[in-house]
Amino acid sequence: MKTLLMLFRRRLEELRIAEEKTLNQIKDSPEGSLRVANNDGFVRYYHVTQKNGKNGKYIRNESRDLACALAQKDYNTRLLRSIQKEKTAIMSFLNNYPGQSPEDVYSDLAPARKMLVSAAFMEGKDLAEKWLSQSFEANPSFPEEKVFATKRGEFVRSKSEAMIADAYFDMGIPYKYDYPVEVEPGRYRYVDFAVLDVRNGKVFYHEHLGRVDDPDYLRKNMRKIKEYQRIKIFSGKNLMLTLETEEFPLDMSLFRQNVAELFGKT
Repeated sequence: MKTLLMLFRRRLEELRIAEEKTLNQIKDSPEGSLRVANNDGFVRYYHVTQKNGKNGKYIRNESRDLACALAQKDYNTRLLRSIQKEKTAIMSFLNNYPGQSPEDVYSDLAPARKMLVSAAFMEGKDLAEKWLSQSFEANPSFPEEKVFATKRGEFVRSKSEAMIADAYFDMGIPYKYDYPVEVEPGRYRYVDFAVLDVRNGKVFYHEHLGRVDDPDYLRKNMRKIKEYQRIKIFSGKNLMLTLETEEFPLDMSLFRQNVAELFGKT
């Protein structure tokens, strides 16, 4: 719940800045208001200056800037009311929020109890720890190929995969390497990375295709991706694909930027 409280406080600060800006814009606006008349598809604008006036003075095309300023003033006035209502609601929520959130109930448990409990609400840190603690059987094939060490102390099959794993580790994004995905009953494919988005508890999959200039390698992996699609794992939805060739190696700077945007790490 700390994350939610932080979001509300951040929103409150955004509203405070917007309120100050909007008040200044209203203060600098022209007197009066705008009336818009639509007669047979022809729109006319009128500058209403009397307090209870309904007609107003016709605004000619050469004075369109006045119509824009009055329309902006009307918008800003409505915006200000909305900002102030939301501010009041958030402040009321924060002032009346109890000391312990539903997420705190699990966070405050002793580690030995956490192992025994299925929690309905968890903070991101607890969710990540629980997800990472769940054991799985990695790909048993060709263990001798895992020769590249990561910062987390595991071994992966390529230099690029090691860099990807280290990027996830550095950015505090929970991941599992060589993760089994059941593509049909009793048959598994092993995705390079399963990655947890702690904001919503969703798991993304990440395949790194490091030799797409090799026809046999590409053909094998296209079959794998086709099998993912049959179980609703799609690129652009819950599957990330990174590609490289000998001529075009993986750009880790761009990769980190993309991951930061995807997982809210900006």
